[in-house]
Amino acid sequence: MKERTLLIGNGPVASGIAKALLSADIPVMLATPDTAVSGDMDIPSPFLEVRTETHVSRCTGSAGNFQVNLSQPPGSAPLTFANIVIAEDGFQKPNFSLYGLSASPTVLTLSEIQKAGTPPAPGLSAGKTAVFLIGMAEDGYPHDTETAMECCLKLQTGQGMKTMILTRNLKVGAMGLEALYRRTRDAGVVYVKFSDALPAFQQDEGGKVRITFTDDITRMPFTLQADLTVVDEAVVPSPYLKDLSRIFCLDTDSAGYIQSDNVHRLSVFTNRKGILSAGASRGVLSPSARQAEIRETAVTILSLIKGALTTPGHKAEINAGACVRCLTCYRLCPYHAITLNTRPVVVTDACERCGICAAECPAEAIRIDDLHIQAVSERLRPIPCRDDSASLAPFLVAFCCSRSAGPAKELAALSGQSLPERLSVIEVPCSGGISLEHLMAAFQHGADGVLVFTCHEGNCHSERGNILAARRTAHLKNVLKQIGIDPNRILLKTLASNMAAEFAETAHTFEKQIAEAGPLGINL
Repeated sequence: MKERTLLIGNGPVASGIAKALLSADIPVMLATPDTAVSGDMDIPSPFLEVRTETHVSRCTGSAGNFQVNLSQPPGSAPLTFANIVIAEDGFQKPNFSLYGLSASPTVLTLSEIQKAGTPPAPGLSAGKTAVFLIGMAEDGYPHDTETAMECCLKLQTGQGMKTMILTRNLKVGAMGLEALYRRTRDAGVVYVKFSDALPAFQQDEGGKVRITFTDDITRMPFTLQADLTVVDEAVVPSPYLKDLSRIFCLDTDSAGYIQSDNVHRLSVFTNRKGILSAGASRGVLSPSARQAEIRETAVTILSLIKGALTTPGHKAEINAGACVRCLTCYRLCPYHAITLNTRPVVVTDACERCGICAAECPAEAIRIDDLHIQAVSERLRPIPCRDDSASLAPFLVAFCCSRSAGPAKELAALSGQSLPERLSVIEVPCSGGISLEHLMAAFQHGADGVLVFTCHEGNCHSERGNILAARRTAHLKNVLKQIGIDPNRILLKTLASNMAAEFAETAHTFEKQIAEAGPLGINL
């Protein structure tokens, strides 16, 4: 029997993940605040345990050994889980008020008409008109468009109704939506797009809606009498996600979803190894995307159990004798790989080697062997000029994030782009691990100029490593200025892994700038 996974959620995505994990004989405990589980969760398996009316109250530990306290039964001891999946459903908030409408038997939400399958109100039959309001009052989502078009097809071809979609910006960017759009047009669905003034809506006592508008193309006035009006919905994250993000120490995006807007988190990763976010817990997804995430989550859990996602290399170590217990490492570790016992301790399996803790430790009590100043200094030997008779080319040192500028440099070399003759590249797991000591060591070893390449804002695997690197670079510039050295001898630049040309151009421009300034000629 494999290690147990805690699955938090109660809906199609949660049930799909449960089925996928159970099919691989991975034990699952499903915990939901709801009073009952959805019908999809009726899964006969000895490896499944379900707890309703249950909240997570506390979590300690790390991947492979999470200790989680649950509210049910009260006062129970913490349970051990290898991994955690958060798959809470989102909440759909009807946009009735944005159109000045009220719910009635003939004014429904998009999800209501989707669940009903056929018009739930009497008298809605062949020849009647159904009008869908999609992305009119505020921006919608591709899955709204997909749902609306599928419902229109059913009503148009199955019920013989006339259907219309009124929209401001038709979102057909998801896979298969262009083809679905053409099918609806061929079936007779009418689309009316607005770019300026929105229609006026008037609802009578019986609930039916009269819609008046000026057509954008013909500039002619039109009036529609809708027998059925279908209103879109705003999708908002579950309020429970706020508690879960705090308990599990997870980064969130601006809307409150448990996944920061970071390319390295796609598709189901969070900032903590062993904790995944799927479905409406990480954003608004189409039905097809949700199915893909179910598969992705199951594959990721299997990889975690097999140890395939373990970060190789030396991990951070804390010298207990030098540690002053300031808790700087505990506060700054983006992966929460520092726990507190009688003093801070590194959880090796959770450490991603970013080096932020070592670079920020005021007591210099943290060490990552291959990133230690002694190991880096061995890679800082000056590169001799190829032609002694030529004008002296400046010796440059470039500190490069291994996820962005490192691959960009390799791509530049593979594509035949020239690089400065005396450029020494030092790759680090994250620019957040480039300390002031590393930067000063480059100058101490004869560098005439130092480049610091970081990820773009929002693309740092460690979330804030690039920001910390920029802060240290700015600080060193001030120090150089105060001691009479041109601060422009150090340059910070953001790059992505595919920006080979930009890497080469930046390096050559900096080489020219430093060559004009001349050798540093000062032993720091």
